[in-house]
Amino acid sequence: MKNREIIISDRAVNSLKRIIAKHQLNGFLGADKAKEAIISRLRRLAVNAEKDSRKAKFGRLDGDYRSVLAWNYRIYYRLEDEEVHVLDIFRDIENEVRL
Repeated sequence: MKNREIIISDRAVNSLKRIIAKHQLNGFLGADKAKEAIISRLRRLAVNAEKDSRKAKFGRLDGDYRSVLAWNYRIYYRLEDEEVHVLDIFRDIENEVRL
């Protein structure tokens, strides 16, 4: 299977910018760690989008909606044959790692 193309929604880009800005208030090291963890996870979605993911519960929406964890954040996306559409990125309180 060839790599899927990653398409990141404007909403997900804005979420990533907010995450980085929030961590920059506490120091650049935390911002870099968060950014690198999320971007690294996004890159891995192109290779194997199902690995370590879980089905997202979006009610009546048709399609293969999934989520993966990247540091303290959950990335929500929709799988298609040749593409991964990244929808949004949220803080995951349930799996939060304290530094």
